[in-house]
Amino acid sequence: MRIISLTLISIILLSTFSCNLSKKPEAPERPREAWVIRSVLDKKPRMISIALSDKLWIAYNTQTASLYKAWTGGINFDGPVYTSAHGPQPTSQGITYFEQPDSVQFILIKNGAEMPAEVIYKGHTILDNKVTLKYELKNEGQNIVVEETPEVLPKEGDQVGFERVFTLANVPAGVQVGIKMNLNSMPEANAFTTDGKFNVSRSSDQSLENKTFYSAEGTLVLNNNDETNFSVTLIPMPVKVTAEKLAGEAAVMELMAKSDCNTCHNKDVKTVGPAYMEIAKRYGSTENIRNELVAKVIKGGAGNWGQVPMTPHPTLSKEDAGTMVSYILALDADQEVKKTSKPSVPKLDYEIEFKAIAPGTIDPQEEKKGIALNIYQFSEAIKDFPEINGEMLPVSSGSINALHADDNGFGELKNNFAIHATGFINIKKETNIVFRLVSDDGALLFIDDKLIVDNGGSHPMEPKDGEIILKKGKHPFKIEYFQGEGGKGLSLQWLPYGAKEFTVIPPDVFTFKGTAIQKTQAVPLDAGKQAAPGDGAPLEAVHPSFDLAQARPDDFKPKVAGLDFLPDGRMVVTTWDSLGSVYLLEGVQGKDPGAIKVKRIAFGLAEPLGVKVVDNEIYVLQKQELTKLVDLNEDDIIDEYQTICNGWKVSANFHEFAFGLVYKDGYFYGTLATAINPGGASTQPQIPDRGKVVKISKQDGTFSLIASGLRTPNGIGFGVDNEIFIADNQGDWLPASKIVHLIEGAWYGSRSVDFKGTEGLTETQPVVWLPQDEIGNSPTQPAVLNVGPYKNQMIHGDVTHGGIKRVFAEKVNGAYQGVVFRFTQGMEAGINRLVWGPDGALYAGGIGSTGNWQHLGKLGYGLQRLTYNNKPAFEMLAVRAKPNGIEIEFTEPIKQGAGENTKDYNIRQWMYKPTAEYGGPKINEEGLSIKNITLSEDRKKVFLELKGMKPKHLVYIRLNKNTMISDGGQTLWTTEGWYTMNNIPAK
Repeated sequence: MRIISLTLISIILLSTFSCNLSKKPEAPERPREAWVIRSVLDKKPRMISIALSDKLWIAYNTQTASLYKAWTGGINFDGPVYTSAHGPQPTSQGITYFEQPDSVQFILIKNGAEMPAEVIYKGHTILDNKVTLKYELKNEGQNIVVEETPEVLPKEGDQVGFERVFTLANVPAGVQVGIKMNLNSMPEANAFTTDGKFNVSRSSDQSLENKTFYSAEGTLVLNNNDETNFSVTLIPMPVKVTAEKLAGEAAVMELMAKSDCNTCHNKDVKTVGPAYMEIAKRYGSTENIRNELVAKVIKGGAGNWGQVPMTPHPTLSKEDAGTMVSYILALDADQEVKKTSKPSVPKLDYEIEFKAIAPGTIDPQEEKKGIALNIYQFSEAIKDFPEINGEMLPVSSGSINALHADDNGFGELKNNFAIHATGFINIKKETNIVFRLVSDDGALLFIDDKLIVDNGGSHPMEPKDGEIILKKGKHPFKIEYFQGEGGKGLSLQWLPYGAKEFTVIPPDVFTFKGTAIQKTQAVPLDAGKQAAPGDGAPLEAVHPSFDLAQARPDDFKPKVAGLDFLPDGRMVVTTWDSLGSVYLLEGVQGKDPGAIKVKRIAFGLAEPLGVKVVDNEIYVLQKQELTKLVDLNEDDIIDEYQTICNGWKVSANFHEFAFGLVYKDGYFYGTLATAINPGGASTQPQIPDRGKVVKISKQDGTFSLIASGLRTPNGIGFGVDNEIFIADNQGDWLPASKIVHLIEGAWYGSRSVDFKGTEGLTETQPVVWLPQDEIGNSPTQPAVLNVGPYKNQMIHGDVTHGGIKRVFAEKVNGAYQGVVFRFTQGMEAGINRLVWGPDGALYAGGIGSTGNWQHLGKLGYGLQRLTYNNKPAFEMLAVRAKPNGIEIEFTEPIKQGAGENTKDYNIRQWMYKPTAEYGGPKINEEGLSIKNITLSEDRKKVFLELKGMKPKHLVYIRLNKNTMISDGGQTLWTTEGWYTMNNIPAK
């Protein structure tokens, strides 16, 4: 009985031991939710960082499949997707155990000779909380397959164990695979173990703080077609701080980088916003100005530099804001212009001349030298700006060569009158200008429909200054002046950059149009004061033909980077955020947003700005890679991140986005943004593959670069005739944003990547220009529009201008050109991605960041659904080019009597010229007179015969909302269209 008992005990023990041997040890808890991260790291592109534990982080370079470094301390996640700062990218922080050289680490050993191996990174898997990296080594006949699983091993005290398990397959006879290694921070000379062969070529030691640390260099030879284990014990080495704290300019620039200043500003170059040097030259270095600018930086709001207001920085301390402002204001200390608050009385070398002009004696479209004046007299005392509407006729109209009059300079005008002075200020080159408006009583100066100087109120002769940067070209301006009782005076002066004192703005600067002189009860169509939603201003509401609904539960707040649908109706959403996630949404087509189920299926992707479902498989375009997401065990969690293509050249620049994703006939298409410096100026030199369209084979991952000359093409999608179209964003060599048609071999105009190589190239013209701040700022993904009357049209979103725009395109001389209209606003965020769902609804994904990449006043995230409701909206359906004019088609017939008068239309044209400057002005802007108006029998089409229409111009159309009424009594949903007249059809 005793022997039997011992036998049973032995069997039980052996059984227990066998079970323990077969059971895999559990992976330790990871220190970060997204613990496997694709990103730039330490200014190196295409890195994969792995947070094995708090004590051990490792990173690999996927371009060479080599271990970059091992360290403790984590990553400083900085940059647009993490902290919204433009310029920085993630950097490792803490104590480095060891760091490997950038050279290729894998080698092939044949007949005793070593040669570098050409490595192909194939992606990684995450299963059972373990990560495995996959590579192929190019070899004659068949590639060698390598898998590597890194892991942390528990050690006592401050030591940590680092294990690398390699598995080889397809290694032919006579070939061995080796890995070059540099080890450091070891507590002992031989603090490593392996079941392969580690050939040490060099070893050393050093003593720090009474401890000895050991290093070793060598080659690990892996076991052929088998597993190889290598582990090393590491201990943190003391770090001696030898560098002083950053001081002076370096400290300030670091502070600016951590804020979002560099989103819109550059030190010397004007980009989205003015250069720091421009700001310094404009403002004096007084305490009042400093305090005003500090408040402006923190509170944000509209200003005089452009139509996009400054972003508020509510979390920025006054001390930090003051440090940055003081630094900026001191940049021009050696050439500071002292500004006086006393009214100056400049001497003139010409006479001020007013010429009365009788109504009807001037061509309304004629542009003449001078300033148009309309003078209004009141019988009762006025103490503020009087209301002047279209029914009030001026007592006198005419022109004046300059604005400079004292108490005796108003002729018979004594008291209680108002003057409206209008025209254009013609600027010869882009520059900063301080405008001074001296008045008794009140006066206001508007330039480009913006209030520049407010000298309002009843007061004696008093100056007020306002500052603005004006681009080359014509800028509409308006002065409103009123005189109550007592003294009077008005003087318009300026201080252009480089001038030493204020002068009266000279006569050769001013022009005006005849329309400003006409005495009519109708307010001119182009009067900025008449702007209303959809009529000279952005829409505010949802398009009447669509119903808006939420497509996300309240607790899901995605910054949408990509949208698509699986065949079973579930939505795939990628997000532009710190986790780089992919989500599945179930129930987005239902009526209750709260019932939508959200599941994160993948994480750690590098800015996945495109997603496409092909054959029920999910493909994601990361910043520097096309990746296939694979669910190996069918639990709706992605286990394998399969690298399909990463062959195009990249750098570590924050702006080298990859946008997508389109799939057609076996190929994926994406767009590659150029590199820029913080603030918007193009980086020089550029990686040659930037600003291009990449075409990738689904079958084998091979790629080609098929079109060039783009800048920030945040949007590629299908449009008219199922062709592919791209949205590009304004910048250098891009005077305004635009939509272009993808044509293989096309060059779209940007010269920032290869200036000399683009000499003599013919630029492929845009389908539509999107004039900045009028109809676009940051256009995004085009999509087809095929509902209701809008057959074979297309739409696109806009992050900064917001909402969705509509494009009608036609082919003229074999190339697409067309017209863009406002379509809808009323969305919860700026629109970044669009996709049509299985239910026939349009799904719009929103996004927002700091600086110039957000729709102000809206959320920084969003996901909504627009469903066509068959309710008609009265608007322009299309505009078509004709040999001698344009044809406008409406969605509904025009009522009898409407549309038959030239005053129902305002038609203008201008052109753009790409330059190295950021953005660009309108060139050769002029009105187009209407020679003849012809309405179709059904009153749905109007042909306007135009005088002077030119190719390579943009034709702007604005309809009179008060007179253009549908036959059913509807007013226009939107009154404006912008037609890009690349070619005029042959007769």
